Amino acid sequence: MTKYVFFQAHPDDLEINCPHLLYHLGRRGHEIRIASVTKGEFGLPGPEYDHLKGDFLVRIRENELADACAIYGIPRENIDYLGYIDGFVTLDRVFVDHIAKYLKKHRPDVVVAPEGLYAWYYHMDHLNTGRAVFYVINKGLLKHTPRLYFYDSLCPNTYFPIPNEDIDVADRAIDCHKTQWWIMSWMRHLVRPTRLLGGLHVNGWKYAEPYRYIFFDEHLDRMHRPGPLIQGFVHFMSGIPFFQAKYPQAILEERKKKVS
Repeated sequence: MTKYVFFQAHPDDLEINCPHLLYHLGRRGHEIRIASVTKGEFGLPGPEYDHLKGDFLVRIRENELADACAIYGIPRENIDYLGYIDGFVTLDRVFVDHIAKYLKKHRPDVVVAPEGLYAWYYHMDHLNTGRAVFYVINKGLLKHTPRLYFYDSLCPNTYFPIPNEDIDVADRAIDCHKTQWWIMSWMRHLVRPTRLLGGLHVNGWKYAEPYRYIFFDEHLDRMHRPGPLIQGFVHFMSGIPFFQAKYPQAILEERKKKVS
């Protein structure tokens, strides 16, 4: 069976972007590991929820992710947390080395990660995760070269067809993340339309999940870049306060001291 590693910055990212592929692979017995860079410990809106953020929220979100993975047929022991702080994932040598070490340990045939350049949601945790994974594979830091796919991409070039009877899998997986209902309640309404658009690219299928296959070739990469207007619009939308994570002020002050 093929070995897969799915990277995500936060515990709910895969349920929005990859639920149908995960469900398909899990049901067919492929070896799948979930690598969550953070535990999403600050994933609640506004300071009024600060008392719930941190370790308390972590325990809940770990269980939510495990419940979602159970739908795919992925055991809890196949979920790995890389130990980074929600909202503070930086692209540096330490992070790149950590990703390389993880991939050397598990030696996947296929890696799936958040888009590192042309993403719909311009969150630096997501972007830096994708960029680190790309760097590790592209620079030959591994003895083997796994195939790499990006999700949440503005310029998909590969589509995974979804059987009509499986389209509700995304709703079931998203519903596991009850602490994120403040944002998931409307994001879930984007899942089916995006899969309908994907289905237009696959003959004979109504739904399909979009991905960008990485060719590691500058010429081919240039062919699939979105235009500047689209990139600018996405940057603007991602900057709207509703989409910005709300971190406890004490944590922000502590981080500022460390970097100053």
